[in-house]
Amino acid sequence: MRRVSIAEIMTHTGLSRATVDRVLNRRGRVHHRTRELVEDTLKRLRAGSPDVPQLQPKADLVLRVGRGMMEQMRAAWDRAGASGTFHDMYQAKEAELVATIRSLGANTANALIITAKNTDRIADALREARRRGKRVIAILSDLAQDARDCFVGIDNRAAGRTAAFLVGRTLGDRPARVGVVLGDLAFRCHEDREIGFRTGLRANFPKVVIAGEALGEDNPALTRDAIARLLRDQPEIEAIYNVGGGNAGLVEALRRGGRRRGILLVGHEVNKVTIPLMTDGWMDYAIAADVDLILHEALRIAAGEGADGRRESTLLDFSVYTRFNLPVAAAADPGDAFPALASRGNAHG
Repeated sequence: MRRVSIAEIMTHTGLSRATVDRVLNRRGRVHHRTRELVEDTLKRLRAGSPDVPQLQPKADLVLRVGRGMMEQMRAAWDRAGASGTFHDMYQAKEAELVATIRSLGANTANALIITAKNTDRIADALREARRRGKRVIAILSDLAQDARDCFVGIDNRAAGRTAAFLVGRTLGDRPARVGVVLGDLAFRCHEDREIGFRTGLRANFPKVVIAGEALGEDNPALTRDAIARLLRDQPEIEAIYNVGGGNAGLVEALRRGGRRRGILLVGHEVNKVTIPLMTDGWMDYAIAADVDLILHEALRIAAGEGADGRRESTLLDFSVYTRFNLPVAAAADPGDAFPALASRGNAHG
């Protein structure tokens, strides 16, 4: 059997170098679908099989996310080698997104992979595209069931309950006041995370009370100002859960308020913004999934492999990170570490 390079496996799977390395060297947890894909590809390549599967589906990717996730997804998109167009809709207005969806909807040969707000106008545009025969795959944040064929991402309510568990267990069995940073509840993932967080606290830590909310709209400056107001109105807050983005602004508000050691901070994603915040001791926990795997699953579905029925969901694993268990590759190169360490910013902001 011939030697096979990591680069070859990356080419045929669309996965990042760090993810392939984790599988081959048994470094920590890897989703079972990822492990099976890498091991099967390695076996075929070693045997010189001419029919090694290479993912080259036709799809258009439309992302209304923050700069962090945008860069992560762009890097994953480049590695996947998909045929189609990448649409950076960072901070785009609803009208721009609707116009893009309608334009892409005319080409039914390409699937549409999208992260967007779950608004009536966007949902209507997606329904129209589906009526024309375009396959619509929601990733990261779900949409109305009849506006997409399937959803690929994590169980966001479970992620919110996980955040509640981290906050409750860390603060202990005593009365405490916490805050929540909301991005935009038109994103289903944000809504589900908040619901999960509230449910988790109410069921397991009734002494921990949500004392206030800050609406940051996944914008660092808006998040900074909203947190400053929240801390001014509720100075006794001991923990903050950020359901979305704007973490840099959140920490800036804590820094300006002299709250470096006084507040437990739980957020989402591990990337070029959150890694420094974690290693510097500002952010305590980050809940994150493998962006390469999310995109790979979406592209696999776009190519017609699995999840053929409507209203299906493909829920993938997520992990909890601290500054002590960041992926090994993060220390050397935050742009190529698992999960999704190729960005500046945070999920949706």
